[in-house]
This record gives sequence, structure tokens and C-alpha cells, in this order.
Amino acid sequence: MGIKQNDEWDYADALGHYDLVRNMGHRLLACQPPYVVGICGSWGAGKTSFLRKLWAYLDGKIEWDDGTVATISKKGERQAWFKEDEKAFKVHARGKKLELVWFNPWQHQFESSPLVALLNEIRQYFSLKRKLLNEVGKLGDVAVHATLNSMSEFAKDLTMPLPSAKAIMERGQEYESEHFSSALGSQRFREFFEAAIESITGERGLLVIFIDDLDRCEGETSYRLLEALKLYLNAKNCIYMLGLDQQHLENSIARVLSGEKETWRYRPLARDYLGKMLQTTFPLPVPRNASAYISMLLNKDDLGFHDQLRQLFGLNINGFVDDDWPKVVETLDFNLPHNPRKLKSFVASWKIYITMLSKLAAEDLLDWRLTLILHYLAHFEEPLYRRIEQFPNFYNQHLVPYCQQLSRRPHSLFDGLEIPSDEAVTFFASATEMESGALGSPPVMPTADPEREEQPLPEPRFFWISRLIRELAQKQRLIDASVLRRHMPQPSVK
Repeated sequence: MGIKQNDEWDYADALGHYDLVRNMGHRLLACQPPYVVGICGSWGAGKTSFLRKLWAYLDGKIEWDDGTVATISKKGERQAWFKEDEKAFKVHARGKKLELVWFNPWQHQFESSPLVALLNEIRQYFSLKRKLLNEVGKLGDVAVHATLNSMSEFAKDLTMPLPSAKAIMERGQEYESEHFSSALGSQRFREFFEAAIESITGERGLLVIFIDDLDRCEGETSYRLLEALKLYLNAKNCIYMLGLDQQHLENSIARVLSGEKETWRYRPLARDYLGKMLQTTFPLPVPRNASAYISMLLNKDDLGFHDQLRQLFGLNINGFVDDDWPKVVETLDFNLPHNPRKLKSFVASWKIYITMLSKLAAEDLLDWRLTLILHYLAHFEEPLYRRIEQFPNFYNQHLVPYCQQLSRRPHSLFDGLEIPSDEAVTFFASATEMESGALGSPPVMPTADPEREEQPLPEPRFFWISRLIRELAQKQRLIDASVLRRHMPQPSVK
């Protein structure tokens, strides 16, 4: 499958996930359920694509480019994708009958109960499967499926009181013991749920539920769903794969615990709470060298874009064998945050930016690096772009000195920006991949001490393009205002 040029998740392995997916699949097939795994990464790091590839590895049905819907086993693609043949996969599966359900709580966050919405998703999956089996005459006894029809009604009678932060902190383990070990409604429902899944899938059945975008939900919604997984759906034949931005989810839980007051104080408690829900977390890595991904985004078949590069900048990229093409890819790789969504969005909009430029025959060629700088500002730091658009000399008087760290009092528009040095980039890459798996996300700040009064410092954002600005300034110290304007899209005036 080819890489998608839009913002949708992707089966294509542009980020080198296939090996990681195969190893994660082996871990899941060997674990002892109930088991909950968190795939962690910042927004845009590729969590949904990773989960979709894991879905494919576990033989979930996917839609192919030719319009057919089938598993990779049916298509004979397991070896090509995951470097594993069907025999080896069956050895790891150990005879388990896998059933896969996809649930996006973000789409149901305004419903009364996330538990009921999840159960309805499970019921609809098995109901559709039952219908398909009936149509081909492969289902002998359909009576067992009736257990699911009453499941949602049963769940509506369950109540999940949200514990207060005060109760958790004051009573500690005593509260946890009472809350998670209750043998009343939660125990009965868990046993009922477990039996219902076993009656449908058999003793060797394993239900794998993928829950994506949990961190995008309102705080109380994500909190209630986590409570439901722990209290009611903690079954011996279920595995849950959660895609989440750990920092955002912790903030959401902290807001619920704090009642929206001094949320930052409750972050340590929220982290401990989330740790109780997840048996393991996997920080989704993003390759430090994104040149292969960027090359795919630039698209060697986009001949119209290549013509524009030649006409505007004089770049020779015929057949991708000339020196100019690697320079473009390397510059994009080195001066952009390595977040897949940000990279995809930037490259797509940079193409539009270039399309909007006009070039008169009598004028000199434009500098593609300057368009990259200006579009970076327009894409990530619009106030700076608008200032240059209105006052071009702002580029020479403020932007260049700031990037060269020559200005003692930078303009207020630079507040919150961090210039990455070589040492900072190395440290930053290590720190962010550990926490969120996305080079280009804000670095992890020290957790505030709840006993102290001061609030934590705001999270900075790195100004990646500063390195290209410095490089260009070394070759051309001052850039004329008219040159800057020619590198910015302008409305035509008749």
C-alpha cells in the first residue's frame, strides 16, 4: 500500500513500524489476560497507524487499494509486511481464536456512558459477524449470541462514582481496596461479561479491543472509561490496546481530580492513577532520520511540483539522481520537527505555498531555502510571519539576530521559543522519545511539588528553523525587502 498524502492513518511502513508491530504482536499473543497496553506518543506521532498495523498483524480485515476487504493472510501479504510466514504466526497464536474490535471513545464522548458505548460496539461487531456466518451457512447455534443483547441494558444499571482526589490521598490503599475489590455489581457484571465472550468465542477465544484517541476526550469521559475497564471489563479473555498521549491524559485526569483548580498539583496523583490501569506502556519511537519519509511525502511522481522547483529555483531533480534533491530532503529533515503529522502537513502546505509564488522572466531565481523558512513561520509561528509580511526588515533586524543569539532583548513575539543547539537537540531527542515518542513535542518538564506554592514553568517549543536561518545568514547577511516579498505569496493587483 502506498503512503497517503492526507492526514489519515496509514498502513504503509514509511516510519519503520512493521518490525515493532510484529514484536508487539508476539508479546500480546504470549501474555496472560486481562492485559492493558498503552501505546504512547504525542498527537501526530503515528499511534493510530501503529494500532492499525497491529490490527492487520493480528489478522483483522482491512480495505485494500483494489477495494477488496480481506486479512493479510487471505492476501498472502504477511511475509511482505512483517517478515513472518503464516506458519510462524500460527505458532505464536497458539491456537487462539482472535476477535478484534475497534472503539474510538472520542466519537461517543457526549453519550451518557462510555461503558455502554463500548459494549454496543462489541455487540454490533458480533451481531455483524453472526449475520455473515448465517449467510454462508457456517453458524450452527446462534443462541449464545443472545447474551450480548442484554449486556448494554445490564450496564445501564451500573453506577461508577468518581473518586475524589481528597479521598484517594487521605485513605490511600484502603480506598483502592474498597473501590477496586467490590464484590457487588462490578463483580457480577465482570463475570457475566467474561462468560458472554467465552460463550461466543470458545475457550480459546481472545477478544482484543483497540481504543484510540482516548486522550482527545473530555477529562471525565476518559476517566470513566478507564474506571469501566478496571471495574467491569477486566476479563480473563480480553486484551485492551490504548492509543494515548500520556501527558494530555494525565492532565485530563488531574482536572477531574482537582475540580479544575490548580490542576498542576494533581499531576503526580494522575500519573499514579494511570499507572494502575496499564500493565505496560510503549513509547512509540519516531525515526531520528526522517529522510525516507520526507522523500515519500514529496512524491517522485508529482511532476507538476518538480516543474515548479525547476522554474522557480533552478533545481534539477530529474530522476532523483542529481545533487539538488538530496539537499532538499536533508534540509527538510534537519530543520523540521520529526512528528509524522506535522511533517506531512508541512510538506503538503509547502507545495501549495510554492504554487502561489509568481516569478517574472526577468527576475533572478528564487531561493527555495527562504521559502522553507517563511513557510515554517507561516505554518508554525504565524505572528512572526505576519510581522515580516507587514514589515520585511523585521527579518534582518530581529529574526536573524535572535537565531544567532545576538539580541539581548528579543522581541516579545519570540516569547516561548527555544533555539535548539546541537547539544540540546541530542538531549531533547532522548527525552521526548522516552516520554512521548515524538521528536518535535515539548520537552518533559519536572513535575511540580504539591507542597510548594509556585507553579511549574510553561513548556517551551523549539524553533527548529533557526538553524536554517543561521545558515542562510552566513551566506547572505542582509536580505532585501523586495527579495523577501518575492518569496511570499502576493495577491495580484490589476
